[in-house]
Amino acid sequence: DNEIYINQNIVLKNKDKTLIEKFLKQKEEGIPLDYILNSSKFYEYEFFVDSRVLIPRPETEIIVDYVNNHFSSPINVLDAGTGSGCIGISIALQNPSYKVYGSDCSEDAVDVAFTNKINLDVKNFSPILANWLSCFNTKCFDLIVSNPPYIAKGDSHLEKLVHEPNIALVSKEDGLFCIKKIVEQSTKALKSGGTLIIEHGYQQQDDVEEIFKKNKFSRVINLKDLQLLPRITIGTLEK
Repeated sequence: DNEIYINQNIVLKNKDKTLIEKFLKQKEEGIPLDYILNSSKFYEYEFFVDSRVLIPRPETEIIVDYVNNHFSSPINVLDAGTGSGCIGISIALQNPSYKVYGSDCSEDAVDVAFTNKINLDVKNFSPILANWLSCFNTKCFDLIVSNPPYIAKGDSHLEKLVHEPNIALVSKEDGLFCIKKIVEQSTKALKSGGTLIIEHGYQQQDDVEEIFKKNKFSRVINLKDLQLLPRITIGTLEK
């Protein structure tokens, strides 16, 4: 509270002192502020987060922007690897006529996504425990979005991400294994002419585009992030 800094006459209770000491200790340990506060802002909304899920990144909001600007009629949407639910829930809140599902293979992540569904009172979002798209019927989605693990094991970026769940960050095959799985499974779960949107590393653009095209996706385009780096690939499943 700001009063603590401007009013020298305030006498702190023991529980307040304990909370401040705990906060300072966590900061010294390098724990991200979002985890300490159990709160992260994403696309106008406050999401509950803890160390069981990835902290939402600003560049991921580009996916929600694209969906809002390119789709209108009621559609079925899957957020594959939903984590905190930030992508799927934001799409659902912005588009109340959509039916949005969020799949994750982590029970912990599904629990966090469900907490956010309740906290934000999202009627049209359903978290589901599943390994990517494995539990869904064929031709049931108009749109699939995903921010999967895409960092290669041993990547230097991981040194700064030690407090975030490894399962949400690292993927085999130079970071491309999960992306391949999602693209392959999307060919069955998407309706003909459906859209797939995947976030990836800025150095993976060519590899991801090739994976899309090998799996019968056409009109493949790439969106740049806030630093003008290639970050999101979009494709349409051929009819």
